[in-house]
Amino acid sequence: MKKVILAAVFAFPLLSFAQEQGEASKSLPATKLEAFSARTGIVLVKGYTEIGSVNGMGQVSIDVREFRDASNPKSAQYGVSFEVKESGRLERKNTSYIDEDEIDSLIRGLDYIAKIDRGVTAFGNFEAHYKTKGDLSFVVFSGSSGEISLAVSSGRIGRTSAYLKINDVERIRSILGEAKKLISSAKAGGK
Repeated sequence: MKKVILAAVFAFPLLSFAQEQGEASKSLPATKLEAFSARTGIVLVKGYTEIGSVNGMGQVSIDVREFRDASNPKSAQYGVSFEVKESGRLERKNTSYIDEDEIDSLIRGLDYIAKIDRGVTAFGNFEAHYKTKGDLSFVVFSGSSGEISLAVSSGRIGRTSAYLKINDVERIRSILGEAKKLISSAKAGGK
């Protein structure tokens, strides 16, 4: 009996440590912008410009972003943020960050899902997902009435979603193209 109690006493701290490590890995910043924003002991300068939004059953607003340490102007991180606001009584919203180096991958993913149709599967309905590091998700799906729609979701906890028309993918893609131009201009020293 003493051996069982002794084993439990020694095992409990190890289990607790493993649980803490698992929880810590879930809360680590997923993007460079999130990691930069979480820094402490610095003056963090955040620059942003809203470059577009898309409305449907909810709203998706897209900003171009620059985060930098005020003491080191060369420390800047660039990207975009997607704020997804639900429609309805509560109008909850979440924001996801996309690093500059992930924008091209997102555009390619959007290009693919924008062209998808019912021929993608032999079954009656389908979904096609694209997810970013910052927990932004795009889902193209077939509805029961035969139409193809787009859901944009943001957030890890309390996830929010906006439902758009499939044609809105092109508007989002266009906004991302504008974001790339603005980031290039900012990096070149333009305003």
